[in-house]
Amino acid sequence: MATSGYKFREKYGEWALVTGASAGIGLEFARGLAREGMSIVLTARREDRLNSLADELKRQYRIETRVVAADLAEPDGADRLADAVADLPIAFLVNNAGFGYAGRFDKLATERLRAMVIVNCLAPVVLTSRILPTMVQRGRGAVVIVGSVAGRQPLPLHAVYSATKGFDLLLGEALWGELRGTGIDAIVIEPGPTKTEFQSVAGENVGPDHGEPAENVVRVTFDALGKQPSVISGWFNWVRANATRLAPRSTVAILAKKVIEGQTPVELR
Repeated sequence: MATSGYKFREKYGEWALVTGASAGIGLEFARGLAREGMSIVLTARREDRLNSLADELKRQYRIETRVVAADLAEPDGADRLADAVADLPIAFLVNNAGFGYAGRFDKLATERLRAMVIVNCLAPVVLTSRILPTMVQRGRGAVVIVGSVAGRQPLPLHAVYSATKGFDLLLGEALWGELRGTGIDAIVIEPGPTKTEFQSVAGENVGPDHGEPAENVVRVTFDALGKQPSVISGWFNWVRANATRLAPRSTVAILAKKVIEGQTPVELR
């Protein structure tokens, strides 16, 4: 396939891997990379949705796809996914899979908290560790980690989620620093509220139309890739995230709790 005009395919290589590709931000990353002429490995738990997306991308953009149904909450889920794509020259890795879990810490199920840490933190570490070395050998590639503005502050009633996204932010920015000069671009994209399934999965009292469109998040990522270690999507989210640096940490935590309380079921507050 001719690559003229396909900036990312020409710069990074042929194949991309997108986790959490069945909906929301991951789905839009897959569409955006397909528009760039990249062939895509689509992975998530819902294989039926992945197959439908694969058909759409192949038909519309004439690219190759591979569907890998995987549950990254399983302790070996990320390794099994890495094994399933070991034969492909993955050039663009999007660590998008993740979820939240709203409520007061002592009222939340331990197993779901454990799964959130595995998906949000362990999976991107393992996948990047498994895939990055061959990118470095080829001298080109890209790693995207989907963080959140929640990772910029303590977030009562979303304590573990904000902690996982703080982890993602520091991991991605450190990788950006390490990889300079290798030909690998790394970035953390930090969305705020986005029109996805996140709120319903997290158990929040917020409708699916709350926030910015997922395609905006992808566009901001692509525009900043190769230029900076992290980027916040949306000017209001940028203002809100950076304003917390000016206030005492106690004040930030108290104000954040008041905001999240309104989105959290009464029985979980």
